[in-house]
Amino acid sequence: MTSTDTAPERVLGTGHAHGKVILLGEHTVVYGMPAIAFPVAELKVDAVLHTSSVSALMQPSAIPVSRSAEASESRFVCNADTIPAGSGAAAATAAALRRWDPLADSVEVRIRSDVPSARGLGSSAAAAAAAVRAVADRYGIPLDERTLYSLVQVGEKVAHGRASGVDAAAAIARGPIRFDAGIARPIRSAVDAVLVVADSGAAGSTRAAVDSVRAVLGEDHANARRILTSARRLADAATAELETGRMSALGLRLNAFQGLLRELNVSTPQLDRLIDVALRAGALGAKLTGGGLGGCLIALTEPRRASTVREALVAAGAARTWTVPMTQDCR
Repeated sequence: MTSTDTAPERVLGTGHAHGKVILLGEHTVVYGMPAIAFPVAELKVDAVLHTSSVSALMQPSAIPVSRSAEASESRFVCNADTIPAGSGAAAATAAALRRWDPLADSVEVRIRSDVPSARGLGSSAAAAAAAVRAVADRYGIPLDERTLYSLVQVGEKVAHGRASGVDAAAAIARGPIRFDAGIARPIRSAVDAVLVVADSGAAGSTRAAVDSVRAVLGEDHANARRILTSARRLADAATAELETGRMSALGLRLNAFQGLLRELNVSTPQLDRLIDVALRAGALGAKLTGGGLGGCLIALTEPRRASTVREALVAAGAARTWTVPMTQDCR
């Protein structure tokens, strides 16, 4: 620690959030198509707000404190006037301070996250949501979902540039959601299945993937209409199948959407190989999740086959796996 790194005087507030997976709709959601997302309760993010004697001008962006395969810790100092350099959590915190206490002294935020970064699991949105909740906790403000979502979106635009809003909505959702035209509504999942989530071992690149999608859709307008129309039909069908418990049909929708993502050039040979492994091991459907060009895949699996699918993915080179019950409630 340097001489300017003083111990926090006291805790001012705490906040919590979680990661997410997108069932289908990534990338096309940016163009107004629906997306379906599930929160991942196991991937927790905790934020603690402290007093700080360090100037916000000295530390405008997040500084890693520690990182392991299981969790990471970072910290930043900011106030209402902070202009963060690439940190979505810091941007969201500054926006929250401007909203509730623009003259507040600088605060230090420490974030502990189980959500791996650059894996399409919503790490930046979850960190921003936890930080905003910590600020609200400091002031005893009852935080409604609309306000929380808007503040997290401030951070997402700093972290990713053009942000659809689905990550922000999923990071604060208690259960599965359908995100359409900027509005999230809960979905009651009747599917007795799990999502096996597997890390391909390669970091994804959201910005590069977004550029790829823009290039593909901008090249041929007729082809773009076909892809986007197909994306909406698949999302509509998947919503109905989730709500009525039709697992096999839902698996086919995931496979079909993966085909669209391949057309958009955001899959990779490693992701494609692991998806094939999951399907051969008994998954009902599988696709990449999140930005792509690396990151994670999801495999829709009957509970009795989940361990088989997970073991097959690990044997094929998946760096780590998680199992997400499709009826979980993140309360």
